[in-house]
Amino acid sequence: MFIVTYGCHLVSDIDPVLSHEHKEIGLFARSEVAGLHMPDGYKRSISAWYERAG
Repeated sequence: MFIVTYGCHLVSDIDPVLSHEHKEIGLFARSEVAGLHMPDGYKRSISAWYERAG
């Protein structure tokens, strides 16, 4: 499996919009990622993004 993680930073107070392709959306702090219901590989990819983003 090849996991690609896209990260972003909010630059306004506008809430993200859920597209028809997804069931739900959320914004999570770095400290919340470990507790999310998703495969460990995704969690490692997100952690690696945070490390690179500083």
